[in-house]
Amino acid sequence: MSDHQSPSPDTQLHPELLHTADTLQITAEQDKLLESSLRIKIMHALAGEALTSKQVADKLGKTPGNIHYHIAKLFEGGLLELVRTEASGGIIQKFYRSKATLFRAESFSGLRFREDDLVERFTTRLTLSDSELAAFQEEMKQLITSWESKVTHGAEYGIEVSLGRIANGHAEAGGEPQHDADPTD
Repeated sequence: MSDHQSPSPDTQLHPELLHTADTLQITAEQDKLLESSLRIKIMHALAGEALTSKQVADKLGKTPGNIHYHIAKLFEGGLLELVRTEASGGIIQKFYRSKATLFRAESFSGLRFREDDLVERFTTRLTLSDSELAAFQEEMKQLITSWESKVTHGAEYGIEVSLGRIANGHAEAGGEPQHDADPTD
């Protein structure tokens, strides 16, 4: 977040959204562990302070047993770290923290949607300088992170965003080769 922007309402209500861990390189097995919106929400819930599975369950409005199961899988998969344990009334409480909330998998297979389930598809082209590209990427990450972190209800949806530079020389709609714009324009 730059100095001249004020925090969004989501970051004021959810300070864990300000956690800016580096993107974590993950294996195919870890990628499979993250094929669940609930597990993504757990990763975000644990991005700030270390919490127990009961605390995460309360935060997400889920049952402690359900959240404990998913936290155990994420921990076993190396996506969570055990920060500390505390004894309380004969019970050992384990406090976990996520290692990241942004991930890069070894391979990208893409999401597959049945035609009946495809809600929307967006395609566009932008002209961006290096700094504008960085700002665009950051805004996209913040938007997705804000929705991943919210307690939401309903069906699970997949979102796939690809961003890449279009190679020079590829024909545009008018049949003319694409050339970089004059930076003085």
